[in-house]
Amino acid sequence: MDETTVDNHLYAELWSASARAWNTPAAEPSGRPRPSLISFTYGLPDAATFPSEELTGAASLVLREHAATALQYGSIHGSHRLIAALIHKLKDDEGLDLDPNQVMITNGSSGALSQVARVLLDPGDYMVAEAPSFLGAVNSFRRAQAQIIEVPLDSDGIRIDALEHALRAAHAAGRRVKFLYVMPNYQNPSGVTLSFPRRHDLLDLAAEYRTLILEDDAYRDIRFEGDALPSLFGIDALGDIRGHVIRTGTFSKILAAGLRLGWVIAPEPIIRKLAAFKDDGGTSPFSSAIAAAYIEAGELGPHIEQLQQHYKRKRDAMLRALRQHFPPSVSWSEPVGGFFIWLTLPDHLDARTLLPIAHEEGVDYLPGAACFASDSGSNNIRLAYSQPSLDDIEEGIKRLGRVLTASL
Repeated sequence: MDETTVDNHLYAELWSASARAWNTPAAEPSGRPRPSLISFTYGLPDAATFPSEELTGAASLVLREHAATALQYGSIHGSHRLIAALIHKLKDDEGLDLDPNQVMITNGSSGALSQVARVLLDPGDYMVAEAPSFLGAVNSFRRAQAQIIEVPLDSDGIRIDALEHALRAAHAAGRRVKFLYVMPNYQNPSGVTLSFPRRHDLLDLAAEYRTLILEDDAYRDIRFEGDALPSLFGIDALGDIRGHVIRTGTFSKILAAGLRLGWVIAPEPIIRKLAAFKDDGGTSPFSSAIAAAYIEAGELGPHIEQLQQHYKRKRDAMLRALRQHFPPSVSWSEPVGGFFIWLTLPDHLDARTLLPIAHEEGVDYLPGAACFASDSGSNNIRLAYSQPSLDDIEEGIKRLGRVLTASL
């Protein structure tokens, strides 16, 4: 999901506060120079990783050989070449056998999630989201006027006992939950990964309560260690339970965010329904042609391996700095992939109250309250290590450590 597309009121306020801090004249009340702002707020890909030269070559090839189609309106389902390339990737990576009619290209994963919310949710519908959850998706569900039931996470992902209780309570009230929104891999914002047993338990509950699962898998390829767990879609497709999962993904994290390319895979009847309400004249035909040419040239696999190494170095640098500079009363997640680390402060600290103090110190972050549909998470902070340099990660965590230590 794409950080800059969100219009959540709290997030907008935080963005404005960050911009003010960044542009404030460099002088504090004490008279000492204000340090330049180091931001851990947004999960933006590192621009240094964009394969500009290779994409330039792909674009040149497209314009020489495929201009007539690449520069024209496209299929509502998306580029056939890109769909074919994606199907090939998912077959190689996960053993999935997909029909092209099960795939639709979207305007980033933000477009996929928004389309699902727009088509499947009616005002007042019940749905489940993890707590905490990705605020951009939650905002899409709010715009659809859904009733969002939050289910807490622990170190193994969404708590199955709490989810079963929530589904049972909704059923007892005569309400069917439309879908369960989960991020099973390196969840945004918590960084946790849904364990293998819980993936099966989640599918069993979805089948029992006749609800769909919306699987947001934006960070799957940004894995630092261990083997990838099978997706919920993959388990569902290979098992006795079929047709319960809608899965979304994106090229923003593994290729270039500016291409604005994501995707959704689902049973064919669901794709048909989603496509019937898609009115973009074909998602980014030119960008799709460039991405397809890049993938067909065999560039994407080696590039993903480089990304994994690149972002692992950044994660490791942030974890080292946290251990060195943070007070022992603060705890954090240790993700095995993705872009984020989730902090838990002592209960009496409010991350929103501390934010202006952090700005004075020259560091920015996302208060955890932005990641809940309810009024929770006041003592949480999300830190993104994806964009800052290694030096800025070290310095920024040192600054934030001073803020927290002084506030205890």
